[in-house]
Amino acid sequence: MKLAFGVALLAFASAVHAQGYPSRPIRLVVPFTPGGGTDIIARAIGSHLANALGQNVIVDNRPGGNTVIGSEIVARARPDGHTLIMQINNLTALPAMVKGSPSIEQFSPISLVAALPHVMVVNKTVSANSIKELVALAKSQPGKLGYATPGSGTPVHLAAAWFASLAGLDLLHVPYKGAAEYTAAVLGNHVQIVFGSAPLAVPHVKSGALKALGVTTAKRIPQLPQVPTIAESGYPGYDIVSWYGLLAPAKTPNDVVGRIAKEVATAVHAKGFAEALPDYELIGNTPAEFAAFLRKDAAISTKIISASGAKAN
Repeated sequence: MKLAFGVALLAFASAVHAQGYPSRPIRLVVPFTPGGGTDIIARAIGSHLANALGQNVIVDNRPGGNTVIGSEIVARARPDGHTLIMQINNLTALPAMVKGSPSIEQFSPISLVAALPHVMVVNKTVSANSIKELVALAKSQPGKLGYATPGSGTPVHLAAAWFASLAGLDLLHVPYKGAAEYTAAVLGNHVQIVFGSAPLAVPHVKSGALKALGVTTAKRIPQLPQVPTIAESGYPGYDIVSWYGLLAPAKTPNDVVGRIAKEVATAVHAKGFAEALPDYELIGNTPAEFAAFLRKDAAISTKIISASGAKAN
């Protein structure tokens, strides 16, 4: 009888909590500078959540520490659904690179929002016009060619480190604070290579400012159908994308997490939302599905880091 009463009391408390949520504006932390893929997705989701939940969603850009600064802010926040984070691959990769980095156990997964292909691009002045030619160039100048990233553990970093490992290259890792900075660095030829996200890379490829040598996905992408995959360019099995997921602090009530996840799923299936983000694969899965995805991705990231010898800068 006491057990049944306790379960009923918890269910009642949960229902009351759900009815009162949200009671104030929601803070959505982005652990990067404005303008990159994470920021774009966060602002799109934030706009939908604001309309659906009847509270302002304030996007708070907190770059630095390879996403550690933003992650720690959210991990330490009150677990009531009023502080969220739009996170990427760093969450599953950094614990294998930096001891004490925020891990998936410190968060309540809400939904895997989207995935995004990357494009291996070089400055237009680089003499290589294919992956084969770039490999030959890099081997003739060990340690001279640099690749830009928005920090260690990011998919941009893992993509480059994995490729360098497979090709046996000695490349220089040059980290920046965000996508806008690393894109400017490659455009200015301060760094020669970047495995940039498709929305940022494709316009510069089409303008002729950058040259696309390969895409990181298993299949070619419709934006650049003439550009081969890295896998078909001599590195079978190579396949990596950015993922974007929404999380809350650990122990956030299940009913609150479920409500937000439901709204994310509604958003990504809305026609206008998809039209505004044509480069992204929109997903919007359940908290349980996202949790399983995170565990699998952590295992994959650990293997890539181990094989490539990728290190935090």
